[in-house]
Amino acid sequence: MTAAELITNNIPHLQTTDTVQQALDLMHEFHVAELPLVINQKSAGLIKEEDLQDADADTPVINFQPLAEQVKVNEADFFLAPLKLMHQRKLDLLPVVKEDGEYIGVITADDLLNAAVHYNGASEPGAIIILQMAPNNFSISELGRIVETNDARIIHLNTWVDEANGQLMVAIKINKPDIQDILATLERYEYNVVRYFGENLSEEELRLNFDHLMNYLNI
Repeated sequence: MTAAELITNNIPHLQTTDTVQQALDLMHEFHVAELPLVINQKSAGLIKEEDLQDADADTPVINFQPLAEQVKVNEADFFLAPLKLMHQRKLDLLPVVKEDGEYIGVITADDLLNAAVHYNGASEPGAIIILQMAPNNFSISELGRIVETNDARIIHLNTWVDEANGQLMVAIKINKPDIQDILATLERYEYNVVRYFGENLSEEELRLNFDHLMNYLNI
């Protein structure tokens, strides 16, 4: 899934002739804290609401181009690249450009979160098991065999390192909600199961899984 596939045409961009008031009105209308400025069909950065708040309403937004956040993604980038960038910069959207820098649209935070849900297997029915282990004990093939011997399969797997102790954390998504037999087998193989979630995840658990993905991306 590339950045080009996630572009939305519903968010406008700012032009050099737009005023501060016009920019603020658009930000409020579309519920975003920044908008891309486009000059000669090229992305010229993101104009932020916070930089316009105390400015004269009739001032052209081009005057604020030196303050614009110079951030953009290429249309061919895999969606994890803009997801990581947006998370790090705390942005509502990102400009997408062609190889020559031509502006072609934006990706919103909602678009990327939906892509992450799809990528993380969150939209598929099943359960999630989170394991902790020494990095040299990690074996995808062994975990796959354990799950498959219990008439199930792994449909998604994420790993990240717990910075507090250096242990490897492994989250596996199983294609069925009843995982008691899998948990028993993991215990028999002396795996440390930290947490597990059934099919109906709470909002807190969904946020935890998203934070795990973010930790993974920040490595």
